[in-house]
Amino acid sequence: MEERQSRNIEEATERVKKRLPLEKIRCIPKYRNLSPEDYEKLIKNSETIALLILKAYILKNEEV
Repeated sequence: MEERQSRNIEEATERVKKRLPLEKIRCIPKYRNLSPEDYEKLIKNSETIALLILKAYILKNEEV
């Protein structure tokens, strides 16, 4: 099951990268000089935040 979840997360990350490639992100003034390495960090950090929010939401709903 954990392998399946990991695969789903990887697929979701790839979909985000297709929708927001580095070139598109660089159009935002704040990220104009973003390197490919920093782009990967940005995607990974965004993924982490999204997963934390989702986990908090699920845990809150389980309490009710």
